[in-house]
Amino acid sequence: MMLKKNDQSNLSQFIEWTKLKVLIVDDQKSASTLLKSLLGNLNIHLINIANTYEEAIRYCMSNHYQLLLIDFHLDHALNGSELATLLRKKKLLAPDCGIIMISGDHSIEVILTTMTIEPDCFITKPITMAGLAKKITQVCVDCAQRQSIYQAMACHDIPQAIQLCKQLLRQNGHNHKIEALLLDLLIEQGDWEQAKRFTQLLHSQNPTHKITITEAQIAHHDGNIAQAIAILEQLIVSAPLCVEAYDRLSNYQQENKQYYDALETAERALKFTPSVSHRALQVAQLAADLGKTDHLIESGKTLATHLPIIDVNWIICFAEFTAIFEQHFFAQTSSKIQRQLLQQLKAIHQRAYNRLLPKQQPFLTTFGHITLGRFSLAQQQSLKAKRRLMVGLSSYFYTITKLPSVILAEALPPLIVLGETQIIAEIDNVLKLRDRFDGHSQNRLYALRQNTPLINGVQALVRELALANEDLNNGMQTRHTQNALLRYDDILIRYPYCSEAHLGRLQCLYQLNRLDEDNIKQSIQAVSIMPLPEKLELWRASLFEQLATRYAHPQQKNTVTSQLQRHQKYQLLASMLTENVDEHTAA
Repeated sequence: MMLKKNDQSNLSQFIEWTKLKVLIVDDQKSASTLLKSLLGNLNIHLINIANTYEEAIRYCMSNHYQLLLIDFHLDHALNGSELATLLRKKKLLAPDCGIIMISGDHSIEVILTTMTIEPDCFITKPITMAGLAKKITQVCVDCAQRQSIYQAMACHDIPQAIQLCKQLLRQNGHNHKIEALLLDLLIEQGDWEQAKRFTQLLHSQNPTHKITITEAQIAHHDGNIAQAIAILEQLIVSAPLCVEAYDRLSNYQQENKQYYDALETAERALKFTPSVSHRALQVAQLAADLGKTDHLIESGKTLATHLPIIDVNWIICFAEFTAIFEQHFFAQTSSKIQRQLLQQLKAIHQRAYNRLLPKQQPFLTTFGHITLGRFSLAQQQSLKAKRRLMVGLSSYFYTITKLPSVILAEALPPLIVLGETQIIAEIDNVLKLRDRFDGHSQNRLYALRQNTPLINGVQALVRELALANEDLNNGMQTRHTQNALLRYDDILIRYPYCSEAHLGRLQCLYQLNRLDEDNIKQSIQAVSIMPLPEKLELWRASLFEQLATRYAHPQQKNTVTSQLQRHQKYQLLASMLTENVDEHTAA
């Protein structure tokens, strides 16, 4: 295929400037006003201005834009690249909408982070009239050319999209975007032979970094991993800022068991673009695999500082990092080192908390308690684990549906181990109604479903509790209460911290008038000093009131009395803290 010289000068006259709809996103009103004035000089008048990312989202939900001009530095919450990513992800932009990133910051980090999202153009401030006109013309022409390709891709007609790429390259000559699209589509379709031919042709006529990276992909596909690594190593020597090459090189080095090289390569990519989360996670995983604690912690700090907080991805990223941290944590044989690691994790959580928006912070508080609960449970500290889980979830006992799936997926396994059937049932019902899960949640839930003994055990627990409760509710006769007590005792052998079983046992002992201290102190300990779901909370309140009355005599001061008093103090404290989620963590 002969590629013609690219000539778009004649195409620009077909741009209908007066019909071009543009959104400017910039938190500095003076800058956005100036930019709007420059666009007006180009006869572009259909312009909206968003000074915050929230305004940008609202505008895109109700308008169809052909062009977005986004400033990189918006505010502390996010940058322009993150906003563009979100708008694309939520399909609030047409695939052929042109994106022009703007920044007065010429640093390598800003430029490379911007290039990660593949905008159509990057303009540095100060903006000149001539420069702006040239860039907008180029972007509009390019987007118009690619429109038919995107339409075919939207219809999942990959062969048609490939043919359109070829046709446009024949007609108009070299175009880096279309060439990259063609190569990606061929590889997506699995047509490696054709991808190889086009790569060789493009390399001979107009070599680019993308073409070199594709050469490495082809070598890797052919089983020549050493050649693929060599191609990429040569590329980053000649183009040390080609960050995509670092990503792929690190993956290939890891696959080739060059783990230390892979970590070093991944860290170089992260240093260039610290706000790109997947690179922080790549470093964290490699560091954990190699037992490199310092590198793991530093990657966690970087991730927490630059969390992509524009949508729910922030908690997914944080859950993925925590899972990697968990792997490293339990690989340690020293309890002292584990304690030090936990302190580091808490510091990373605090850093993330400071990064989050106020409405997101309660989710992290809940997730933090669940994480510490999981650690406690794995260390055979079941009561401590249960209290952590209950405190963490307590803010959402009545609104479980508001919790992201990733938090529910983290909480479900330890709740099953502890036998908290009421919360388990609520979470299960919520998850059944959700049809989309992130990869981390899918892995957690898949592992749980594969644990047949655990699932069968909790299903049996539900049936046994129902039978015990039935006996208890028919407890007008002593034998029914005794049967219920036997069932609850049997349950507690396998689920020694099950709240419902302990409350049922206490109820039985109260009705049978067998309230000696040795009989009831373990059950009181198992359900006190922690929040419980509403139904269990009401049951506990009634029982504890009865027990407090029974043990009210001054001569009966004992362990049970002190536990009840401690519980009452905790309840008072908890009620004071319900208005302040931050203090929940301290509690």
